[in-house]
Amino acid sequence: MVYLIRNKLKKMKKLIFLVGAMAVIACQQEKNNTVTISGTVTGPVSETASLISNDRSGTYTDTLDADAHFEITFDLEEAKYMSFKHGQETTAMYVLPGDVISISINPAEFDETISYEGSESSNFLAKKYLIEEKSVSRELYLLPTDSFLMKAVSTEKEMMDALDNIKAKSFVEDQQKSIWFQWAGQKLNYPYYYNYINGEEAQLTDNYYDFIGEIDLNDPTLLEEGDAYNFLQNYLESQLKALEEKTMMASLNFIGTKFTNQEIIDKLSYNQLKSHFKNVGVEGADELLNTFQELNSDTLKHQELTMLRDDMLKFSPGMPAFDFTYPDVDGKMVSLSDFKGSFVYVDVWATWCGPCKREIPHLVELEKDYHNKNIVFLSVSVDEDKDRDTWLNMLEEKEMGGVQLFASGWSKITKDYMINGIPRFMLFDGEGNIIDVNASRPSQPETRILFSQLLK
Repeated sequence: MVYLIRNKLKKMKKLIFLVGAMAVIACQQEKNNTVTISGTVTGPVSETASLISNDRSGTYTDTLDADAHFEITFDLEEAKYMSFKHGQETTAMYVLPGDVISISINPAEFDETISYEGSESSNFLAKKYLIEEKSVSRELYLLPTDSFLMKAVSTEKEMMDALDNIKAKSFVEDQQKSIWFQWAGQKLNYPYYYNYINGEEAQLTDNYYDFIGEIDLNDPTLLEEGDAYNFLQNYLESQLKALEEKTMMASLNFIGTKFTNQEIIDKLSYNQLKSHFKNVGVEGADELLNTFQELNSDTLKHQELTMLRDDMLKFSPGMPAFDFTYPDVDGKMVSLSDFKGSFVYVDVWATWCGPCKREIPHLVELEKDYHNKNIVFLSVSVDEDKDRDTWLNMLEEKEMGGVQLFASGWSKITKDYMINGIPRFMLFDGEGNIIDVNASRPSQPETRILFSQLLK
């Protein structure tokens, strides 16, 4: 009898275990990773709406229907930062597996009107952007030190407070770090920009830089987050400015003495030298590469930068320019070589590029001031064909002079001159040779100084 009872109990336990296991499997099968993001665009400026993963793992697009409605669905295994795109504008989102999010937006006031029903995190990112836009401007660096710090503290607090009601713990922690590093970077930048704008040194308190002591500069996790890594770069640059050392060799030597974590040394030294070769030039490259090889543990990076040095030699001053030909506003084909005998100042830009548009008033003024001199102002738009009317309208609206060409996207000029970001300004002499393929911008004082020397 006891044996029978025990046998029945064993069978019941097995049955309970099987039922429980089946329930777990069913739950796993029912777990929904499908994301649905839909919405209606008020006054659309494009036929499509897209979601783009920040890690470049996927782009998802839907065509707006007759009511300007879209619906995008895709599977997502883990939370991701993404960008919603309509027309030329984008805005940040944070998307979780299984999210159902409804977007409302008016492209005429893109960032001010966008809202996300079903995503507190995405709404925070939209609000954060508006706070940044309002707070981080030229006026911020006009302030004396105490006022700047008060503004920094109040803005940082406003951003942190906006996180209070968000339940996604990992997102909140990520954003708290991002906000801290963002404003730490602003504090590092402040003395330089204050001096540049006001023409005098900022009066810093003795403990101004104490915030740097709050973090471990040799923590390799700083390489994993954009704002944290930007802070490392800002820290490096601010220290070199304080030491009044502006050479690339000084930068490499500082990295080798200040930092002890090899991961950080490797990434900082690689990015610094790569940027130097691309944006400054390759003068003294052999000595720099020797120092880099001693400093950096990645032999493949040394080989890569050696090859980049060799590629960049073709852009050395005095080397022949790579010719290009594009249509002007009337459709007439115009080439760089058409202007031999004159200096040529080239602006590669686009109507969707914020930094490009900020240079336009300075470029217009520069062109007017040197209109009777032996220099041609040649602007090349890399807008796509579908945005040609936008380009023409902006030329008229901004009263842009000079010679205006339309390149129909990233084409020959961007490939030949290894242009990965805009605006890019370049300067050529009357013989059709290179003076500088990374020339200073119209807003920078050194541009007029150089023009005055060349155009005596």
